Amino acid sequence: MAPSPKQQAKDFWSEHLEQWQSSGLSQAAYCRKHDLCQQKFSYRKRQSDAFCSAKKDRSTGFARVEVNPLVSSSSGAGLSLRFNEATCIEGITADNLMLVQPLLSLLR
Repeated sequence: MAPSPKQQAKDFWSEHLEQWQSSGLSQAAYCRKHDLCQQKFSYRKRQSDAFCSAKKDRSTGFARVEVNPLVSSSSGAGLSLRFNEATCIEGITADNLMLVQPLLSLLR
């Protein structure tokens, strides 16, 4: 079954966008070289950028959790939460758990 005209257009512009990015040419120069309509090229680039950023912005609601094997669970050190390289909450235990939620609210 042959691809639909819409899919053919999508493939056509996707290929040209990839080639343009690796060419080092400006959009205008690339369009002149390949005899493409610069307005259509810009439109497709914006559509592609919007699609890619929408995919990046979508959150699954899950957070990545890493277990540090060097820290023994029997050490009594408690739970540690690392939000980025600069923000970390360590020593969360059942005794101080009530302090964590207000602290997390402040960090948001």
